[in-house]
Amino acid sequence: MKRFLQYIGLALVALVLAACGKQTEDTQTIKVATSPGPYSILFMEEVAPRLEQQGYTVEEIQFSELRQAMIAVDEGEADINVDSNRLNTESYNDTQGANFEQIVRIPTVPAAIYPGQKDSLDAVEAGDTIAIGNGTVSMMRGLLLMQDLGWITLNPDVEAAKVTADDIEENHVGIEIVEMQGAAIPPAIQDVSYALVAGSIAYDAGMDLDSRLVTEQPIEGLLLEAITTADKMDQPWVEDIKAIYQSEDFNQAVLDRNEDIGTEFWIIPEENQ
Repeated sequence: MKRFLQYIGLALVALVLAACGKQTEDTQTIKVATSPGPYSILFMEEVAPRLEQQGYTVEEIQFSELRQAMIAVDEGEADINVDSNRLNTESYNDTQGANFEQIVRIPTVPAAIYPGQKDSLDAVEAGDTIAIGNGTVSMMRGLLLMQDLGWITLNPDVEAAKVTADDIEENHVGIEIVEMQGAAIPPAIQDVSYALVAGSIAYDAGMDLDSRLVTEQPIEGLLLEAITTADKMDQPWVEDIKAIYQSEDFNQAVLDRNEDIGTEFWIIPEENQ
């Protein structure tokens, strides 16, 4: 009888351990490498709660800049980042030998030209200045927007995603480009006639969105994306995150945010609608 009870006790212990193991297996932690800006905020406020409803644990690892967050994902310290666009991701893969892959394209805040010393695009004249971030992507989007305005003409033989200031064939209004760090543009905006400000930087700086003089129509490579490394693309949470970003419920939450702001702050990718 005593030995029988021992067997029963061992069996109960085994069942408890198996249950604990199953619970640990089912409760997966997703580590999100975040950096300042609206995209990480949107993930933590709208995506993370929906993942937690599905049984996941979401852990935020904060970084002061995007590159640090991407390094963390690349080196396995984190699982996902949502602050990069396709052009930036491809550049990182090429230069660092990384293997980031896109999970899904996500709502994006477009760049815009804001007033500095001048508050009308029609008032542009020779000698006026426009501040543009000193990165290649920032310069490209600024040049494309200025061409859309008719201010400059770019070399038509150069792919839109690869244009630089050297590809300006004609400067019709005589405007001068002032390059500076993107985050330094809002504080210095009164030192220039106009300023091209990325959506995330305008958000961080608390700029008045209603003051935008013109907003870009982002080319495909400028839309933001959720990314992870190739070895994690077969994880169940990858499809769950994609499904959330493409769900009607999530998209409505984004549209509600636009309504609360009073303007179209977020652009939702067509395939997610």
